[in-house]
Amino acid sequence: MVDIEQLNPRNEAALRAWWEVGRAAAADRPGNPWPAWEQSRVALPADNPEGGITVLAAIDDREMVGAGLLVRPLRDNLHTASVSVYVRPDRTREGTGRRLAQEMEVVAAGDGRTTLHAEVFVAPGTSGTPPEAFAAALGYEVASREAFRELEMAGYVARRDRLRAQAADAAAYRVVTFDTVCPDEHVVSFGRLLGMLLDEIPLGELDLSASEWTPERIRAAEQRQVGIGRHVLTALAIAPDGSVAGSSDVRVNDTDTTHGQVGITLVDPTHRGHRLGLALKLATHDLALATYPGLRAVDTSNAEVNTHMQAVNDALGYRTIETLLELQKRL
Repeated sequence: MVDIEQLNPRNEAALRAWWEVGRAAAADRPGNPWPAWEQSRVALPADNPEGGITVLAAIDDREMVGAGLLVRPLRDNLHTASVSVYVRPDRTREGTGRRLAQEMEVVAAGDGRTTLHAEVFVAPGTSGTPPEAFAAALGYEVASREAFRELEMAGYVARRDRLRAQAADAAAYRVVTFDTVCPDEHVVSFGRLLGMLLDEIPLGELDLSASEWTPERIRAAEQRQVGIGRHVLTALAIAPDGSVAGSSDVRVNDTDTTHGQVGITLVDPTHRGHRLGLALKLATHDLALATYPGLRAVDTSNAEVNTHMQAVNDALGYRTIETLLELQKRL
């Protein structure tokens, strides 16, 4: 009989078993799909001002065969929660994943959450895969489709001089870079830009609304990143009037400095048409390489309908390795 239990993420032995289940479940995916143990060991138990977590385990005779993670936003979109389910490959098709998902629905509903989000990764160009069928059987619909892409940094280095010439239209803007902590003189304007994010990126049918990023919220989020050893290598485009016109970042963890991931890339609509997206991505990728010479690859994802950002990523040399399906269920 498989039992579903909540885990204390500060119980390192239990968390390691949970992490091993997730790693096994992600083993057949391309790229770098699962965080290093040393990163999970620090990040999951750490206080997070942005989200509360519930860690679940499926236990069969003292052996962990499934894992679940429920994340509830604490600052905005308080009607939502994100669900992740992992089942050990040798124990699939036994109903374990369904029971984990159902338990997380109970926890989310008890916290007043009415919309659940989840992610499924499938091979590009495929449909009707087992993960999609599993999600559909649980009542999740595809709300958005994204291309999950990877950039080999050696190829990027070979083409970046040509790309700089393409970004010449951004010359009227000053680019400021920093590691995680935004300079004081830009933090208010940076928060204004961050507040636009969910209004400006393609969300498909996802039930999400924009939020407010005060200096206090930014500083709290920065301190969490510093505390868990994650470096948010950021570039800001500063307009002639001193306002932040755009931002992009690459995130690299102390526990694995060979891989990075793009977080947010956003340009204020009033400043578009100057190749700022390309200029900012060049700045962050260059900063990441200068900081971590052993960096081998960077991942990113963008909505398939976001043709402008797809074109920027094509120019940089990103290639699609998976399709990310953003799923949604209303309770």
